[in-house]
Amino acid sequence: MSQRAIVIRTSVAAFLACVGIVSAFAARDVLAWRGQTAHADVAIASFSPDLSVWRPHTWLPAGASEWLVGAGDDVAFGQALQHFQVFRGHQQWGLFVAGGVNDQPNVFARRTLELAQLEFTFEQFADSSRSAQLRSRARQLHGILLYQHLILQGGDAKTTLERTIADFTQAVRLDPGNATAKYDLEGLLYLYKPLSNGKPPPPPKNSSSTGASNGQGGSPGSSGGAGGF
Repeated sequence: MSQRAIVIRTSVAAFLACVGIVSAFAARDVLAWRGQTAHADVAIASFSPDLSVWRPHTWLPAGASEWLVGAGDDVAFGQALQHFQVFRGHQQWGLFVAGGVNDQPNVFARRTLELAQLEFTFEQFADSSRSAQLRSRARQLHGILLYQHLILQGGDAKTTLERTIADFTQAVRLDPGNATAKYDLEGLLYLYKPLSNGKPPPPPKNSSSTGASNGQGGSPGSSGGAGGF
């Protein structure tokens, strides 16, 4: 057998061995990702600030295994959702931006900035090309944060409700199965009616959101407890 043939056979064997090792690692990592969303949901419900719960221990580099299983959307949105839950804390109603501030201007300023950053994050998700379910959930959470922001700015009640209603209307249009968005929208419309002399709110402006993608976006549906007023 010629030297060249030996080199070729050795190279092919080494390549196949590498493929086998990577495949084994990938199979193990796929199993590691299973149930990770449920594990992270527990962290959200317990107000855990540990964002690492969205990524299991993998043998392949985290980014590679995340890409293989298509978990990128779930991880990114889940971490934003967890940040929202920790930011809101146990105060599920009212102006939660001011919760625990106790007349500390520096803390209030920091939380106001954090509110704006979260609002921008969910706006980006809502205007992305991700799944309709994920974008609906993002638009709903953006509406909750926008409501808080407008109250802080001292806007009038009618305008505040109109802009918030627009967000929730878009959330329901994106995903008619978003039950919490529907519930909140009904409550907002009930509050709006006496301020508008019975007239319906203006229709929401056209969003830059694109059509629904084929992404699954499982986290928004499974972490439903983090929404609502």
